[in-house]
Amino acid sequence: MTPRPNVSEMRTRQIIEAATAVFAAKGFDVATMEDIADAAGINKATIYLYLKNKDALIRAIAEQLFAQELAGLQAAHDLPGAATERLTAYYESLIADEAEVLPLMPIFYEFCALGLRRDEVRAVISEFIDQVTGLLESIIQDGIDSGEFAPTEARQAARALDALLSGTLLHWVYAPEEVDVDAQLRYGIRLMFRGLANHP
Repeated sequence: MTPRPNVSEMRTRQIIEAATAVFAAKGFDVATMEDIADAAGINKATIYLYLKNKDALIRAIAEQLFAQELAGLQAAHDLPGAATERLTAYYESLIADEAEVLPLMPIFYEFCALGLRRDEVRAVISEFIDQVTGLLESIIQDGIDSGEFAPTEARQAARALDALLSGTLLHWVYAPEEVDVDAQLRYGIRLMFRGLANHP
């Protein structure tokens, strides 16, 4: 017998997708629950059966973005091969998802701004950063242990790699016509690899 679809999960996904589109177009402050209900094709009251308020929607969208990036990084982390190959695979996966992810970056940075004012949001962001940094650190440490990378502080190198991505995306948000995300990431990665390389 074919399992019945989980209606609650499907409805929640429908609401989150609608909210993502509305927030990307209008921003958190201007967008209303009515806007989201209209975009989802449902009654506003239905939203509150699944997500209690706009803050819960914002958090759900951010957690979805975080989960997507972590899945790509975890997959790269688990690959066999050299550290440079695994790190390149991670950044290549981000570049491949560029068309889907870049329009959501304004939402991500609005969520980060909320983290400056709300402890519960800051906790979500901090956990995400720690997970990303930990996985990058593990790959870099593998490179150090194998002799591929020169001895260095793997944690600091991981933070620098993460900052490369975050900084590139932030520049794109403010000047999309001036920043080629693909080219900028590839250039930055090459520079990082040169700095990490174990030169004889």
